[in-house]
Amino acid sequence: MAAALLGGCSSSGAPELTGEWADYLGGADSAQFSPLSDINSGNVGHLQVAWSVPLPNNGQSNGNPLVIDGRMFVPYSGGILALDPATGRELWRLDAEGVRMRGLSSWDGGRGEPRRLFYNHQDRLYAIEAATGKPVTSFGDNGSIDLKQGLGRDPATIRRIESQSPGRIFDDLIIVGTTGGDEWNGPPGYIRAFDVRTGKLRWTFHSIPHPGEAGYETWPKDAWKQVGGVNNWSEMTLDTANGILFVPLASADYNFYGVNRKGSNLYANSLVALDARTGKRLWHFQTVHHDLWDYDLPQAPKLLTLNRNGKRVEAVAVAGKTGFIYTFERRTGKPVFPIEERPVPKSDIPGEEASPTQPFPTAPEPFVRQRMTAEDLSPYLDPAERKQIAAMIAGLRNEGIFTPPSRQGTLQIPGSSGGTNWGNGAVDPRTGRFFVVGMDIPAILRMEPPSDKPRTMFLGQSAGNPGEAVYAQNCASCHGEKRAGQPPAIPALTGIASRRTAGQVSEIVTRGRAVMPAFNLKPQEMKDLLLFLGFSQEQAGKVSSPAVAAGPDGQGGEGAAAKSGPIKLKTGYNFLFSKTMLPASATPWSTMTAYDMNSGKKLWQVPFGELPGLKDSGTLFPRGTIVATAGDLIFAGTQDRKLRAWSMADGKLIWQAPLPSVPGGVPAVYKSGGRQFIALMAGSYDPAIAKMSSVMSEGRNSIVAFALPKK
Repeated sequence: MAAALLGGCSSSGAPELTGEWADYLGGADSAQFSPLSDINSGNVGHLQVAWSVPLPNNGQSNGNPLVIDGRMFVPYSGGILALDPATGRELWRLDAEGVRMRGLSSWDGGRGEPRRLFYNHQDRLYAIEAATGKPVTSFGDNGSIDLKQGLGRDPATIRRIESQSPGRIFDDLIIVGTTGGDEWNGPPGYIRAFDVRTGKLRWTFHSIPHPGEAGYETWPKDAWKQVGGVNNWSEMTLDTANGILFVPLASADYNFYGVNRKGSNLYANSLVALDARTGKRLWHFQTVHHDLWDYDLPQAPKLLTLNRNGKRVEAVAVAGKTGFIYTFERRTGKPVFPIEERPVPKSDIPGEEASPTQPFPTAPEPFVRQRMTAEDLSPYLDPAERKQIAAMIAGLRNEGIFTPPSRQGTLQIPGSSGGTNWGNGAVDPRTGRFFVVGMDIPAILRMEPPSDKPRTMFLGQSAGNPGEAVYAQNCASCHGEKRAGQPPAIPALTGIASRRTAGQVSEIVTRGRAVMPAFNLKPQEMKDLLLFLGFSQEQAGKVSSPAVAAGPDGQGGEGAAAKSGPIKLKTGYNFLFSKTMLPASATPWSTMTAYDMNSGKKLWQVPFGELPGLKDSGTLFPRGTIVATAGDLIFAGTQDRKLRAWSMADGKLIWQAPLPSVPGGVPAVYKSGGRQFIALMAGSYDPAIAKMSSVMSEGRNSIVAFALPKK
């Protein structure tokens, strides 16, 4: 890595004391709200591009910029940029190829010390000077710490641990989560706090309890030594006044099969309140017992002060992939609205003990569908395909939300992406309103056994070469027999050799990315797979699969069955798409919903954007979207390359403007030089997806700032 200092102080002069966007999602409270109101419904129509900066080498970013001390800090795939927030002029650049951060952490340098920024890269946590981008060499080992250490597992068995979401700063601590992939024996998702000055570990919360800790009895004996997941890959929220850290946790791994992890599996799928100073658990609530659906809590909890029957209630609310919002009193964890345990369908998988009940909030009502029939199919299906898909649905287990995965196939609604996802919620703390972007795309969970033997490619034909066998065993359940994928959620692998290098493909396979888990292929298996995907002998021969030591019980070794360990049945992320590569379910495929959290009532719901030529269709799998403002507006970039503004009052779209590329991160709202700006990353154009997707044409990835005309 190298940092080049290209400038000094912002041209706007001394650092502004107000109007900053000083933390990820706007603040430690994750409100995604700005108190600025210069831009409002009366003048938003006059917004224009104030400046636009292309990302170097058309790099990608879904980051939420920070604006603090007169500088803007932007993470992107090539590293980090520091810009003048008034003009976009580059101040310095840190080169770190492969950074994939949704934002950055900032420490204000107590005791007169310089401000520091923190980011994750290659499974390490780095500290740099905010003024220059240079490493803080007194932090950890010459400026970074190894996040694979201290998890109670051999670091050599951990393929991936860094989270794309930034940690939260509390006093002199940086508190971080993890992302470890979806394999059953991946790393545990412990929450850890490190000293911001030295990098020394200060406390750890065991999300998979150890002996003697509360919740240990909800797992098989010594599960903490083997089971992975139960991590915070998404976002955390701090109540700084009360010193409480709210941590939404993901499911245990493997996501869709729990025979090896009998019990309710605390603290998976739980909202956990921790003492931010010590990591001590204060309270928790588990939103899904013994998860079999990948129904993580994917979004930052929101802090609200509510008026309940004339009583002031300090509340925390969190939206889930289930489509529910769960609301609690912050200090006690008592539900603000009753949550009922209701009976749910039983599993028919041998040995699977699905929970007989699941929690159902009585308010607010869900923001997405939780049941679907053939009557709910897309209006864009042709008659023949409609009949075919209706017949397929009739053959699936389809008993509504929490129907367990099955051998015959289960219609999962909401699908495993939600519901909602990261960056998709905002609140208005003045009024107690909660705005949430939801996704309405079902999936099919069909459980099949892993195998060491080359299996068919689902067309009655045996795998014809070793690479085809590797693909069938490891890749086909998600990317499909013809490698067509389900773009944009799951990219096609046809022509991948023209869009990625062999090294890049090997890196993704070995470390995983997004919903894709990491795979431990032997060097010959990796070479065979690369050849099957279209790489030349020379290209494939230069790449080997990095050795990963055997994990718990010797797993991580030979063949698909060995790598699956106790997981006897698996399923892919099979979203219900049509032959047009659009969802087969009825539109809108994504929505924005507003709630009055004082009463728990839904106020309005509107489609969230649209795809080209499909009015009010909603977009596909939106993440990192909305911000609300005191100007009574909601802003977000949408996949059709527009920045939109909606009225908070009724959800009416009142303004939109084109963007140079596909957006993919929460906007920052700030003031600089006396002007209010709205800046966002239009940085999600990916040629590897664009070449096989009708919904993504070429774009110039950039960060774009909008403002009213200068007076």
